[in-house]
Amino acid sequence: MVHRLASAALALLLLASLAVAEEPRRLPPPNKASVVDDAVTPTVYQPLFGVACEPGDDPLTPRYEVGAVFDKGVFIRGVDPQRDPYSLYVGARLQLRHTGFTRTADEWTDSAGNTREVRNRNNFDAERVRINFQGTAVDPNLSYYFILDGDSDGQSNVDMLFYAFTYKFDDALQLRVGRWKAASDREWLVSSRFLTLADRSMATEYFRSGITDGLWLLGDLGDGWRYEASLSNGLRSSTRRGFEYDDNLGVAATIYHDPLGDFGPDLIGYACSPAPLARYGASAAFDKTDDRSDAGFPLGDNNFVTISDGTQLSEVGALGPGARVVSDRIMKASLDFGMKYRGWFMSSEWFFRSIQDISATAPIFVSQIDDHGYRLDTGVFIVPKRLDVIGRVSHVSGPFGDSYEYAAGSNYYWGSGTTDGKLNDRINKLTFDVTYVDGSPVTSPLNDMVAGDRGVLFRTQVQIGF
Repeated sequence: MVHRLASAALALLLLASLAVAEEPRRLPPPNKASVVDDAVTPTVYQPLFGVACEPGDDPLTPRYEVGAVFDKGVFIRGVDPQRDPYSLYVGARLQLRHTGFTRTADEWTDSAGNTREVRNRNNFDAERVRINFQGTAVDPNLSYYFILDGDSDGQSNVDMLFYAFTYKFDDALQLRVGRWKAASDREWLVSSRFLTLADRSMATEYFRSGITDGLWLLGDLGDGWRYEASLSNGLRSSTRRGFEYDDNLGVAATIYHDPLGDFGPDLIGYACSPAPLARYGASAAFDKTDDRSDAGFPLGDNNFVTISDGTQLSEVGALGPGARVVSDRIMKASLDFGMKYRGWFMSSEWFFRSIQDISATAPIFVSQIDDHGYRLDTGVFIVPKRLDVIGRVSHVSGPFGDSYEYAAGSNYYWGSGTTDGKLNDRINKLTFDVTYVDGSPVTSPLNDMVAGDRGVLFRTQVQIGF
């Protein structure tokens, strides 16, 4: 009998608490200093008695809220970030792409003497399938960011693309620890959500740094100046295992200035600024690879560096008969400039790379390789915030040959995301572009180019994100 009375009392208490928690209550938007603007006012559910409360709290006053924010996803976060500095935002992005390539040459021969077929292509694929987690923890100034990434090129495997914790000491100084982009090259550092065409230019793919593990310093110096610097395992080392590293670290840094006002997160003229905007900047990077051939495998960043005809630097015979590069120094720099005005935009970048102190397992015919190149994107919105048209040219030049890219395309922005009640959806879009490639110097699954490509590339892509 006692057990039945206890069970009945427990059931009544549970029903009463659920009745309290049943009706949602709206809260005013949180302090804008702590979170981004909300696309919708979050729905906040009253907690059960005693949940998320401390002595003296009103048990019906929620300390956490749930909802959705445009461009960051759904969330759960503390109503008062100073008291409860915990938040979690979950977002996602998907790029579905069709690629067609019609060759104008049947084959190409690399510097090692290997002859390869240039093939026509016609395929559908998922390029970026990503889930991102971000928020704050422990301290309002300590944020985290994790991205899981998968695509068809990676055989549908999912990996940890980025992971990082960032502590903000003040606007001028933030410290980041984890896996991120090496801090060099402007178009590379722009989020792939905001690219001008389906993907980055051929020149950027050839010269850019990559993703690596290490430390970053970044911040806003005021008056439109921002900087970022990284000290990492290399310029592109996220796919290597710990015992494969040598004892050298890669260094990269970038700085830019917006002299006429905030240039924005992208390179295009989406905001249709009524006054001219400009951005100019510079980047530099350095990495050294030692001779560790006794370990049985090439180390450093040589496995992704190519020379200007598309031959991998680490390929046997690339710089001499039977020779494999085992050590070198890579120094590179870039200068960039962009403008926006009333829907028009222009974005440009000049690149330089020098590979020095090259040693190999056999005699080679070169001790230093200097390459340079550029990219130029320009376009205009013909329907504000909905439809643009864009043209691009990029060029790579080096002692092993020259390569060119000529492209034109258009983006239709079909999303409805808003900020402060105004349309601000750069993410959800349909892209179509046509590119003539004259001797690609790089193989890049991201921009659908293969070393030695000569022909016309067609890409149609839909991007969905929240």
